[in-house]
Amino acid sequence: MTLRKYTHWINGAECAPNGHEYIERVSPAHGGLIASFASGNEKDVDVAVEHAFKLHQSGTWSSVPGSERAKLLNKLADLIERDADRLALIEAEEVGKPISYAKGEVLWSVELTRFAASLAWQIKGEAYNHLGDDKLGLVTREARGVVGLIVPWNFPMVCLFQKLPYALAAGCPVVIKPSELTSGTALEVAKLAAEAGFPAGLINIVTGRGSIVGERMTRHPNVSMISFTGSTRVGKQLAATAASDLTRVALELGGKAANVVFADADLDAALDGVLFGVILNQGEECVAGTRLLIEESVAQDFVAKLVERANKVVVGMPLDESTQIGALIHAQHLESVLNYIEIGKQEGANLVCGGNRLTDRGLDAGYFVGPTIFTGVERHHRIFREEIFGPVLTVTTFKTLEEAVELANDTEYGLGNGIWTKDIDKALKVSQKLQSGTVFVNTYLETSPQLPFGGYKQSGYGRENGVDGLNEFLEVKSTFIKMGVRSPLLPNTVG
Repeated sequence: MTLRKYTHWINGAECAPNGHEYIERVSPAHGGLIASFASGNEKDVDVAVEHAFKLHQSGTWSSVPGSERAKLLNKLADLIERDADRLALIEAEEVGKPISYAKGEVLWSVELTRFAASLAWQIKGEAYNHLGDDKLGLVTREARGVVGLIVPWNFPMVCLFQKLPYALAAGCPVVIKPSELTSGTALEVAKLAAEAGFPAGLINIVTGRGSIVGERMTRHPNVSMISFTGSTRVGKQLAATAASDLTRVALELGGKAANVVFADADLDAALDGVLFGVILNQGEECVAGTRLLIEESVAQDFVAKLVERANKVVVGMPLDESTQIGALIHAQHLESVLNYIEIGKQEGANLVCGGNRLTDRGLDAGYFVGPTIFTGVERHHRIFREEIFGPVLTVTTFKTLEEAVELANDTEYGLGNGIWTKDIDKALKVSQKLQSGTVFVNTYLETSPQLPFGGYKQSGYGRENGVDGLNEFLEVKSTFIKMGVRSPLLPNTVG
């Protein structure tokens, strides 16, 4: 295995860290060293922001026609697609996720980029010409300025590409802070952007710890906006910091999604959807469907079949094409997930599947936990209420539609939920009542670039993807024009 060593990427080139320090990344699956990333400091951030701010002030990018920005974005999409296998390998190694899923995520990033490119063609303005014979009103949209993009470790490519192509389409230069654990794909993408022909200074990357790099980005006076994906706890801290300078913030935070299965659903399809919703990315996903709410009349048979299928899920090394669950991100997170499993037992829930660290079949050097299922979970249990961020599913039964909705909404989060029913009226009624930014009906974690993504309640604010994802990076300006008639309040002038 070749060790990948990265520096920052600033002003179109590799840039050694100011402090000459690096962070070593070991594999969460086998413990070997796989990469090292520059450990940035405040000076590194200042240099990156300076180049991005100069580019914005000059209009080098924001004044480029949207059609030209779209061409470059599509070129970047082509290059990512060309290098998809290599990017997926990096993603799988650094995160610990299955290579088969990593490939899909890279290709989804391509789709997001192509959709954002289409939006660059159609940034809207309005003219109001019925304000009076001598009056005209214009509404225009302009790039916000330098945007700081702070990206988590669980989906380094997807979370970046729910932000980056939209910011570029809007005309904004960016400074990216990827996770210090999984920075590889962001840095590779920056090189591809240079190959595509994007101007130097448009895409800058400073790697390192959030307490240093992220903190400085959030406080920098020339950063107009921060787009952050991560935990609710850190998101609140970031928003409080940004508020001191009224820096705009978009937050995509935690979740505790429910998959609501009614007795009239296609139960075989629901079994696959519920299981997929909790094992994808080892359950390290903010919109993971970690709460199964199942109608009481079908619960016993459904859960029995779910456990049977969960026991067949392949837990293994990330680069094995047959693997369905890889390794958790690091030892501390493994300990946290196992601790929640113990809490579930102590609270009186019934552990009916999994629940242990896996060390057989050569997995002893990594951080592996298989699908874990608790039944008899009540709404006051911590495992029902708190985000575990692992492949742990809680099962709670309901008798009525109203009870199902109440249980689903009984959480501080509101990122996503799922509904399984063949009754379209019921699906629409329940979806309207669920307090979440996304509702999946008869599927889970499946969507389209046209649909915005974001949360209610403690899951954040702002939206990614869709037209709303573009509008996050645009300022709205109103211009009122008086034509042909001199105001009596203004002095007469000669000229």
